[in-house]
Amino acid sequence: MMLGLALTAAIPSAALAGRIRPEPIEVLDTYLANPPPDSRAQVAGQSLRLRRVHDWRFDPAAVAVETEQGQRLGYLPPRQAEVLSRLMDHGAQTSARATGSGRIRVLLHL
Repeated sequence: MMLGLALTAAIPSAALAGRIRPEPIEVLDTYLANPPPDSRAQVAGQSLRLRRVHDWRFDPAAVAVETEQGQRLGYLPPRQAEVLSRLMDHGAQTSARATGSGRIRVLLHL
């Protein structure tokens, strides 16, 4: 009997949780390290992908910044990528957005 009550009470909140997606949290406002010369003008205002790069010999915590089509634009600066790479290694979902001023806003999706 108690189990039935607990399940009934949990169903509405579980259904509600499935419909509400929290907004991503901006965790970093940074720049693009090692960008191609014209990349800033090409991506201003666009959504970007972040991809963890485990085998880059220069930075074992490297996080590449790519367009949604997969074109690599550069990397997050090593000191800033250090913590973010650990979160990504543990399954954190991230994204980024290029601003008009050439900055990169990194978002964490909970």
